[in-house]
Amino acid sequence: MAPPLETFQTDQPGLPDGDSAVFITTMAHALGTYGASAHKLEDALVTISERFGLEGQFFSAPTAVFASLKTPTGRPQTTLIRVHPGEVHLERMVQLDEILVDVAEGKVGAAEGTRRIDAALSTPDRYGVPLTIASFSVTSACAARFFGGGVNEILAALVAGLVIGLLLVFATRGRDLARLIEFLCGFVISFGAFAWAKFVMPISPEILMLAGLIVLFPGLTLTMAIHELATRNLSSGTARMMSAVTVLVSIGFGVGLGTKLADMAFAGAAPMVSVSSLPQWSLYLAVAIAPMSLTVLFKARLQDMPVLVVSGLIAYVGARIGAENLGPELGACVGAGLMGLYSNMYSRVARRPSSVPAIVGVMLLVPGSISFQSVSSFLEHDALGGIETAFATLLVAMSLVIGFLLSNVALPPRRAL
Repeated sequence: MAPPLETFQTDQPGLPDGDSAVFITTMAHALGTYGASAHKLEDALVTISERFGLEGQFFSAPTAVFASLKTPTGRPQTTLIRVHPGEVHLERMVQLDEILVDVAEGKVGAAEGTRRIDAALSTPDRYGVPLTIASFSVTSACAARFFGGGVNEILAALVAGLVIGLLLVFATRGRDLARLIEFLCGFVISFGAFAWAKFVMPISPEILMLAGLIVLFPGLTLTMAIHELATRNLSSGTARMMSAVTVLVSIGFGVGLGTKLADMAFAGAAPMVSVSSLPQWSLYLAVAIAPMSLTVLFKARLQDMPVLVVSGLIAYVGARIGAENLGPELGACVGAGLMGLYSNMYSRVARRPSSVPAIVGVMLLVPGSISFQSVSSFLEHDALGGIETAFATLLVAMSLVIGFLLSNVALPPRRAL
């Protein structure tokens, strides 16, 4: 929770009411922490400020929110709310949305709304550590199938995802280790991929590395950054873009070091193998299973799992059909547009945030693996290939954003989140 702000001198005439100011700043802190994009956060805060009879202006960045509040006849009071961005938490986003609506409709007051925010943020996570680690494993196995892997790659990806989950859980115990987690995971998975190929069973190390690291690729962050830039939230979009680049480079250096050491340790890279082909139905089975594991990783409610599975299927099938007829870049736009329409319809019917199905659906479309291949090309001194792949990454990300924007025009969402 954001602490009460002494900068709001709410005991003087013509200044914002204390309960209202504390509710707005507390909500801003919570939304920024749990994954709200800049334009949605600012729209939500402007709406609730108007409900309190205040003129609110907000400036959102990934690590801070500036809030300026004033009454129609008073002078503005401005403060900085420091935000430590955490992981996406869909259940808490639903709870925060419910609180916003109840306060905006006058069902509860600002003080009660603040109390409910504190209560929502203090509840323990729904899923325990063992289930979370298992979900990393399942997600990587599904990704191995997406990347064309066979049975051997899927089995190896189960282990790789398990290792990533253990490393991420262990990294939460120390701040310094957490800052190196992307590099460490890239190193462990790349070295382990070649070791597995040499000593356990024949696999494609490239597919295993992509599948094992899929949960770390900042494709969602990159897509959010492009979306914020497209909605003219330039500072937030630029900062988020650089965050994604930093993560990619960190993973890339880890993979580069692991690959080099594996080459030295095993006297040459693993031999090329022919990946066994699997029937087409196994691909759609993976598409259906992946949203289930992402439900746990994004901490969504269990009752939302069917909605998330449908979102993933719509996104993937739409993108696949679009790619076959229009090419991969425009195919991503088709998938994002259909999934955006579905998310907005869900928001209207269920009175829930459209971001709940949208975030999980877009995970099957985001260009994270493409961006990683761009970094890998640069590390291999293939500058032309790296630039070409980086440009393809931006095209896919922009295609996704345009699809979302078109869906919002065709079927506008009725809720800020």
